[in-house]
Amino acid sequence: MNNRAIDYITEDFYESLSFMDGEMPDLDTVRDLFFEDGALFNLSFGKPITYTVESFTRSIEDSIEDGQLTQFMQRELYSKTEIFGRVAQRVSVYEYSFAYYEIDNLPRGVNYIQFIQVDDLWRITSMAWNDESANYRVPVDLMNI
Repeated sequence: MNNRAIDYITEDFYESLSFMDGEMPDLDTVRDLFFEDGALFNLSFGKPITYTVESFTRSIEDSIEDGQLTQFMQRELYSKTEIFGRVAQRVSVYEYSFAYYEIDNLPRGVNYIQFIQVDDLWRITSMAWNDESANYRVPVDLMNI
């Protein structure tokens, strides 16, 4: 099975969230990449933060509107995708910055993304991620997948 379709969807997801000061992220594309409501889980803090795709995109819009978020960049560093039939899972190591320009030693994290194939199109059903912290470092084996 060719992983390229899932590569493109993942790339589209990260690129759609990224935007420079004075611009807006492409949140309509983010919504289009998910199957139905989707489920997103941010495990980077004490308690899991749960979202549907709509509440996730709305929280980004609210953060931009109130000035908390003025620019953002996120990109995939490494990945591994497993596909069986019409289900798939991707381990995606990412880095991010709240300044769009590139800097050294950007914060990283790991995102586990699940997909299903519907009408010959792959769509994201869920994702769960955890940013690096003092307690959690991206394992070396995930940086070499």
